[in-house]
Amino acid sequence: MPLICYVNGEFVPAERAAVSAFDHGFLYGDGIFESLTVSDGRIFKLGEHLDRLEKSARALRLALPENRDRLAGIVKEAVRRSGARDVYVRIVVSRGAGYPLLDPRVTTGPSLVVLLHPPTPPAETGSSYRARGAGLRLKTAAVRKVPAEAFEPRVKSLNYLNNVLARIEAIESGHDEAILLDMRGFVAEAAGENIFVVSAGRLKTPRAQQVLDGITRRTVLDLARRAELPSEETDLTLYDLYTADECFLTSSFSRIHAVAEVDGRPIPAPGPITQQLRRQILELERSEGELILAGGTP
Repeated sequence: MPLICYVNGEFVPAERAAVSAFDHGFLYGDGIFESLTVSDGRIFKLGEHLDRLEKSARALRLALPENRDRLAGIVKEAVRRSGARDVYVRIVVSRGAGYPLLDPRVTTGPSLVVLLHPPTPPAETGSSYRARGAGLRLKTAAVRKVPAEAFEPRVKSLNYLNNVLARIEAIESGHDEAILLDMRGFVAEAAGENIFVVSAGRLKTPRAQQVLDGITRRTVLDLARRAELPSEETDLTLYDLYTADECFLTSSFSRIHAVAEVDGRPIPAPGPITQQLRRQILELERSEGELILAGGTP
């Protein structure tokens, strides 16, 4: 069955999913998004993603075109119509179509799009974040993380240009992913993921005030508390990464992926805590993920 998407009130085949060329999300990056997954017919953390979507919308003074229950229903219906047991979902809300001026009063109203994608990236990316067993090779990018003084990093906006440039830099140097430093020189995050290290049995990650407050990031910290694994949100330097016992990245798409190298320094991968947390995340998806497609694992 073809994947079915939702565009401004209509469910359409993925190849027909399109918005106006005058949409301010396209013209200015004026919008927000959320990414999440469906695995074996179960959708994971939909409520938390909608919480963050609502907060991002409030921060940008962007009116959501549908209420929370309706948004959840649209996502689930798109998955059901697609019959997709495993799928990558993206919810996008933009300021909408209008005259090409920065003034939001020229737009006719917000656009709402729910996109469904296969769960594995195209082969030309050179890596499948889920299937590839090897740890990732990271490179510190020259591009810096936009500081909180300029734009709130907890807003998941459509403007990811810094992250794209960092990823290009990593790709062109033969690496899998980039690390962005903040303006103080501390580790912020990877181009598309949050970052964790394990040192002397302690789990550490940068504070959410300087990075995206990732849903999987929060889940990992919660799992650590449940397991009484010492953890903290703190400033990290590149030295902390270079000398870590373990290092891994987190996102809703990749879950937890081990890091094997940072700037040419090898790191044991995958380490025991990384493997334990990844198993627990996958178990949570099965036990707490909402079954929306019949036939999923009980």
